[in-house]
Amino acid sequence: MDKIQTIEINITGIVQGVGFRPFLFNLAREFKLKGYLLNRGNAGVRLLLQGESENIDSFIDNIKTRTLKIAFIENIDIKHLESKIKYNDLEIKKSEEGRGISLSLPPDIGICEDCIKDMRNKHLKKYYNYPFIACAVCGPRFTTVKELPYDRERTTMAQFPFCKQAIPESCIEEYSNFNNRRFHAQTFACDVCGPNYTLYDKFKNIIEYSSIKEILGKSSKIVNSGGILAIKGIGGVHLVCLADDDNIILKLRQRKGERKNKPFAVMVPDIKFIEDYFYISEKERDMLNSFRKPIVLLEKKNSFNQSLFSEYIAPGLNNIGIMLPYSGIHYLLFDFVGRKPLIYTSGNPSNLPMGIDNGVIFSQLENLADYFLLHNRPIYQRADDSVLRMHNDIIKLIRRSRGYVPEYLPLPFEVKTPAALAVGPELTVTGAVLRRSRIFPTQHIGNVNNLEIYEFLKDALFHLKNLLQIKDDEVEFIACDLHPGFTTTMLAKELSSQYGIELYQIQHHFAHTLSLMAENKVRKEESIISICTDGVGYGDDGNVWGGELFLATYKDYQRLGHLKYQPMIGGDRCTKYPARMAASIILNTVGIEEAKNIFDQLNLDSHLEYAEVELSTIISQYKNSNNIFPNQNIPISSSTGRIFDTVSYLLGVTDFKSYQGEPAMRLEGFASLGNPDNIPLKIQSDNKDGYFIIDTSKLILDILDLLKINNYKKQDIAAKFQIELAKSFALLAIKAAKENNVKKIGLSGGTAYNYSFSNTIKQEVIKNGCTFLEHNLIPAGDAGISIGQLIGGIFNYNKL
Repeated sequence: MDKIQTIEINITGIVQGVGFRPFLFNLAREFKLKGYLLNRGNAGVRLLLQGESENIDSFIDNIKTRTLKIAFIENIDIKHLESKIKYNDLEIKKSEEGRGISLSLPPDIGICEDCIKDMRNKHLKKYYNYPFIACAVCGPRFTTVKELPYDRERTTMAQFPFCKQAIPESCIEEYSNFNNRRFHAQTFACDVCGPNYTLYDKFKNIIEYSSIKEILGKSSKIVNSGGILAIKGIGGVHLVCLADDDNIILKLRQRKGERKNKPFAVMVPDIKFIEDYFYISEKERDMLNSFRKPIVLLEKKNSFNQSLFSEYIAPGLNNIGIMLPYSGIHYLLFDFVGRKPLIYTSGNPSNLPMGIDNGVIFSQLENLADYFLLHNRPIYQRADDSVLRMHNDIIKLIRRSRGYVPEYLPLPFEVKTPAALAVGPELTVTGAVLRRSRIFPTQHIGNVNNLEIYEFLKDALFHLKNLLQIKDDEVEFIACDLHPGFTTTMLAKELSSQYGIELYQIQHHFAHTLSLMAENKVRKEESIISICTDGVGYGDDGNVWGGELFLATYKDYQRLGHLKYQPMIGGDRCTKYPARMAASIILNTVGIEEAKNIFDQLNLDSHLEYAEVELSTIISQYKNSNNIFPNQNIPISSSTGRIFDTVSYLLGVTDFKSYQGEPAMRLEGFASLGNPDNIPLKIQSDNKDGYFIIDTSKLILDILDLLKINNYKKQDIAAKFQIELAKSFALLAIKAAKENNVKKIGLSGGTAYNYSFSNTIKQEVIKNGCTFLEHNLIPAGDAGISIGQLIGGIFNYNKL
């Protein structure tokens, strides 16, 4: 017989809330080991075990090979001990509060197949049709946890103690039975002891029913008869209605007010339901079915059925955001509603965070929803659905929230700074928390342009800070955007003053670049060429940037070129009315007299809010500027987004931006119908002493000329424009890389979501022997900015 050994094993990573302790416990039993397991909060899990050396070795090997898919093991530290104590059994000890530099809590996890089976099993009375069913490997996590270590008493399930009597067995028996998959699961319950749903009308009157079956029956009738139902879920509330009825969707848009065209997400009962109507790659299929259960943008097939999916779901786009059910209530509603697509859109008025308290939900949605299906389990942190699309097999995260947060980004270099905070830019914001060499982004926050979103951002940041057990005196700096007028800049200054610490303002596109570099594990001493293309970012020269070419290291950057500066007559109104941007470029390019002729041909005044009066004002402002830009009234911009907007307008795709990125997104959908090979279009660039300017003035004139030729289809022009603009950036980046002896070229910014634009740059870069860097784990848009801000702050603070 082998000699009995005693070992201490410390495991760090995402090892709480994923059934990891039960997994370790049963694995130790399998190899006849004695001792104990201890949950140590952010310090991970500790095991002190005794057994034969061969069994201990097999146990350690099996931890690595058989660990749960949802768990993530960062490190296993093993110590051999001399012990006079002999352990006669195996137990899980009461958790202790350990401090570590990581976060052992997983994101919220979609319901597992075993729980779905239990929920539909008529013989399991306590779980049959019970929407809050969960187990050790599925259910709410991040949204329900108040603090660590992860135990029931520190979650919002604390007010629902386990039942001691139920059929076939009580919840406390399941929790205590190491052969049960709910052994030491913290957030499960049953219909005897757990939370429940109540159906209300819009006047907050309870609609009395004796069972969840009756509630679901009534709810399904509301939806099937054309009603809009507010359903509270894991991280917030959804507005739910039929997705095949134009009138219902238009009613929802009208009630939402500012949501004129912004796409809605659609939930379908299963993938088989949509296979005939959407292109679905294996990677897209995997993501839809993953425990994260994100919204995945799927491209429509030619066989797309508009009788099943209203054209008003995503007007003008060639894709629709599809998700699968991820909680019990979703599956149960489909059981009663039937096999049909349903709109599942965030239940909040435009520009406000989702309500998570029932009272707030009522007040926010009283004019939006007809009925309310709400539960009584508190939500501690709201979390919107995550959104992504695929570029071939590469994930492009658009919104990183439920199913991803609070996972972290490991930095490719050592950081000794204990902690820091970043507040993001102004639009589609996330905040982020630094804990030494790890960055933890918050969930999706939104556009920080009012007090409610401002407070949400603060709350999300400080919740992460508390989960990470960061003390106030460990926070060494705050990072924010360079823009002096952003609300987030004001928040950063407030926090800097509150903590008495350094504030670092990081240029917007440099922050994009830094996040790209870290994600792609660029070494500290390396340089890259960065193409950064988006709608707006405050530049070092005080102008609006957005079509940039950088030579960058983690320490600093050199601007090597950009899109030609164009005036924005009327400032931000140019972003809302693309005709204004078109007028500004045309005036700046050909002057007033020729511009007037072009305006008449385009009937441009009819696409302005105040028609002829507004156009006259634009011309007058241009004339008074004496061709000096920028000036007090007219900023200048190198934005890629504004050029996409202008082309979208000129091709008749859109004349009004009702949501962020709409003209460019609709242009991409329009271009997907075109053949670029039919169009003779090249974009010119100027090179003055190694500084590149892409000539967007001539580009716009060339497109106007193409429109005069009847043989050229607008869809073909759109397709060609995307490719040629991408080639212009790519070829200049390749030239800059060769001149600076750089081997890596990357793309970041919101325009990187455009597949044709992004893929063209990628292929050109690879074809010329360079390594292409792209986003996969971090959003390419402004939701990834906070990560780059922290990295910029690290190198400023440490003078690296």
